[in-house]
Amino acid sequence: MLKIPEEFVEKVRTSTNITDEVSKYVQLKQAGKNLFGLCPFHEERTPSFSVNEAKQIFHCFSCGRGGNVFTFLMDLKGMSFPEAVEAVAKDDGIELPKVVTNTPRDQKQQQRQPLIEAHQEAAQLYHHILMNTKLGEAARNYLQERQVSPEMIERFNLGFAPGEQVLRSFFAERKTDYQTLRKTGLFIEDQAGNLKDRFTNRLMFPIKNTTGALVGFSGRLLHKSDSAPKYLNSPETEIFNKRRVLYNYDVARQAARKAKRLLLLEGFMDVISASQAGIDFGVASMGTSLTEEQIYDLQRVSSNIDICYDGDVPGQKAIDRAVSLLEQNGNFQIGVIQIPDGMDPDEYRRKNGTAGLQKIVKSGREPVIKFRLRYLRSHFNFEQETDKIEYAKQATKLIATLDSSVERGVYLKDLATDLDFDQTSLQEQCEEDRRKQRPVRKHVTPTPVEPVQREQPRYSRVENAERQLLAGMLHDSNVWTHVINQPNFSFVHDDYQQLYLFAQEFFRRHAAYNSAKFSDFIGEQHLQSVLAELEMNPAYDHSSDQAVADCVKIIQQDAPLAAQIKDLKHEFEVAKQTGNELQQLKLATELIKAQQQLDQLKSTSD
Repeated sequence: MLKIPEEFVEKVRTSTNITDEVSKYVQLKQAGKNLFGLCPFHEERTPSFSVNEAKQIFHCFSCGRGGNVFTFLMDLKGMSFPEAVEAVAKDDGIELPKVVTNTPRDQKQQQRQPLIEAHQEAAQLYHHILMNTKLGEAARNYLQERQVSPEMIERFNLGFAPGEQVLRSFFAERKTDYQTLRKTGLFIEDQAGNLKDRFTNRLMFPIKNTTGALVGFSGRLLHKSDSAPKYLNSPETEIFNKRRVLYNYDVARQAARKAKRLLLLEGFMDVISASQAGIDFGVASMGTSLTEEQIYDLQRVSSNIDICYDGDVPGQKAIDRAVSLLEQNGNFQIGVIQIPDGMDPDEYRRKNGTAGLQKIVKSGREPVIKFRLRYLRSHFNFEQETDKIEYAKQATKLIATLDSSVERGVYLKDLATDLDFDQTSLQEQCEEDRRKQRPVRKHVTPTPVEPVQREQPRYSRVENAERQLLAGMLHDSNVWTHVINQPNFSFVHDDYQQLYLFAQEFFRRHAAYNSAKFSDFIGEQHLQSVLAELEMNPAYDHSSDQAVADCVKIIQQDAPLAAQIKDLKHEFEVAKQTGNELQQLKLATELIKAQQQLDQLKSTSD
């Protein structure tokens, strides 16, 4: 099997900064010598995912994953090692060698890949029908009326699914596996097992996951129907879960890091319209309220979220719901962009042009408290004095949640003017509200995300010595020489012994140690994670010959005694269960003797 040449791998690795690659998927913040962020491999609220830029490795202190830039992509996207190398090379503009590998992907990815490929082929067909056939003419006219540019149609790969069963015929001609088609979600299966196109007479929006793989569709009717939903989404499949999908996320996450903000929109057309206006950091959920999974993905990209939903009553209600969900997370700086006259962002662009939408997104951001006060106001009739009083009571409670006395003063002044009430009485009411809220008050301002400082795992005396010695051996040639000259030396735990054996071969081929390079050399995921965790810990004490000698002594002398004590304890329990008192007495004597020897060794080394 052909492989990518090692010299090319080395070229890519040395030309790449792991921080740049990881930052495409994780929002990283400096904390000490390392960078921290939310782990992309599991859900968490406090960052435990760390990147060491100097060593070019990553490690998650929660789930234990670790490695270098290639390992990161392999774990995140299910890539093979050569595919990861190629992906990094392309990102850095490094020309690929002619010799590449056909190494198969992992089993899970192999199962999903046919489903993804089927969606890609379906998207190509739908797009062709939209752009090049009579069947797609009505959809083309609709997009033209909505002022969607040809560039946006191409960028978002929009398509059209006609009434005929074109997709089933398309895959039948290609002799695509029936079981694969059943799993795609692109078809409806009747009781006889026949497959029919799920999407018909709909404008098609391809949906991609966080890594950019096409995993589903949303189809929109061109004309309103009482018997069919306006939007129809793909069903839940092995590759599609609408709770975990944000439309345009794979593109927006890149733009959001440059803009240092994310724009949360309500619909697909709003996202496309914003992108047409040069605003590429917009995303939308799949027609439902935000889910925990979606909020987690937002948090991975940016802590600054601006909500820009429709300006009508349902849109304002949706904004209030989204604000509440994001505030519960506690890690966002939230703003609201109000679209005037009840319009949605797409309508606003069509009426006011690209410059108009750009302007309102750039400068129309308002604090959450301002939105909340206006939204609250809409529920009261100010022609009724009782409503004005009730609104004042609820408004002062909202204002009381603000920590800044200056902000409270500004909003209380506006409230007094709006209601024609005495500002002093409102001030007094606000202070009373603050006193009542203080024991349980939740701040509107989110708490900053700080990296978790996890307590280091507790290792046995022997394992601590192994870890300290191995770290010293990898980074200090003098320690390495000292240890390999020890007769019959070996590590007790298999992980460290395997790393030691890999290191022996590595140093035969390479003159100097490099963490990221050695990680590639190991190749085995579990050992790569062990190495990353070892490298992320503070430097062990291997500065003196005595420290090294103590580690070797503990491993060579303590370990056998510790193993012997463990075996004796097991034998003693067996003798106890069988009622063999003579054997119990014999084993107890041996246990005491072995424990005394171990205690003596510990005292002499201490």
